[in-house]
Amino acid sequence: MYNRVCLFGAGGHGRVVAQQIIARWPAAKLCFGDTRKPCGIDVNGVPVTFAAAEHVKEGHLIVTIGDNVLRCRLQRAATASGVEMGYFIADPERFFALPPGGGSMILAGAIVTSNVRIGAGVIVNSGAIIEHDSDIGDFCHLAPGSILAGGTVLGPRVFVGAGARIINEAHIPGDTVIGAGSTVVSSIAQPGIYIGSPAKCIRLV
Repeated sequence: MYNRVCLFGAGGHGRVVAQQIIARWPAAKLCFGDTRKPCGIDVNGVPVTFAAAEHVKEGHLIVTIGDNVLRCRLQRAATASGVEMGYFIADPERFFALPPGGGSMILAGAIVTSNVRIGAGVIVNSGAIIEHDSDIGDFCHLAPGSILAGGTVLGPRVFVGAGARIINEAHIPGDTVIGAGSTVVSSIAQPGIYIGSPAKCIRLV
């Protein structure tokens, strides 16, 4: 447990993370940072105390913003400024992998099994499942209820929509978006937006 946790991003995702940290670590000192909310106010009982991720001087930072590209940019800027990144696992009893990379968030109900590698700044959202031997690239986001079968490999900044499923040993290139409820039945060669069951590309990125 960290003594002080600084969350940058006081929107919906940030509020969810804050609630789960409070439930898991009641004694933790928690604060928000946000460019759109003035310092001195409270958000769901958590004070806003800083306006930029790189301004954190004490404690561990987690960038609690759902957008992969923005989260990546903010975390890298903070790291370059010497800010120490933390990570959060809401249900350690469901987490059987090595510790995730700095800035990652494994939220309530998520299951991560053996020999899974999770990179930096990853969101494994509520109820998502990552099966054995999968490799999750930096700044990916697995939305609630998504399922990755064993040996799945995600490049950086992949977004897997709510309830989507990816077959075992599929490789997904960086910056790909898998639409909510879609089923990926084979590896994907080109980054793009894929929807449906089986998932088909509707636009390259």
